[in-house]
Amino acid sequence: MKIKAAVSIVSLSLLSQGLLADSVVDEGKQLFTTYCSACHGMTGGMDMSQRIAPPIIAVKMHYIETHNEQESFVKAISDWVASPDKSKTLMPGAIRRFNLMPAIPVADGDAKKIATYMFKGELDKPEGFDQHYQQRHGKSAEKHKKTDKLDIKE
Repeated sequence: MKIKAAVSIVSLSLLSQGLLADSVVDEGKQLFTTYCSACHGMTGGMDMSQRIAPPIIAVKMHYIETHNEQESFVKAISDWVASPDKSKTLMPGAIRRFNLMPAIPVADGDAKKIATYMFKGELDKPEGFDQHYQQRHGKSAEKHKKTDKLDIKE
C-alpha cells in the first residue's frame, strides 16, 4: 500500500511539473504576442525592408548556438531584454540592419517566460527563412536543421 501511495505521489508530481512547464510556455507565448511580436513576429515575412527586427526564429537560432541549455538560454534572453548592449550582441548583423533593440519594460519573470517559450515552444518561421538563413550562414544552417532544440512551424 505504501508503495502504491508513493508511486501515485511521484506520478502526480511529475504530471504537475509537466503541466506547469506547458503553462509557462503558453504564458510565454501570450507575453511574446503582447511585448515582442510587433517587431519579431511574422509581419514583413523575409522582406527585410518590411521588417522592424529579425524574426524570433532567427533570434533563437543565434542564441541556441551559444546557450544550448534552457537555463543559460533563458538567462541570456531575459538579460538582453532588460538591457540590450551592442557590445554583448550575438547578432551584430541584425544591429547593423535594424539598430539596437530598445530595452523593453517587461518584468523579469515575464521575460523569463518569453525566453522559455522561445526555447521550448513552437515558433513561427516566415516563408523563405530557410533559404535566407542558408545564404547568410551556410554550414551553420545545416547544423540547426539537425537539432531537436529548434521546434518550429513551417
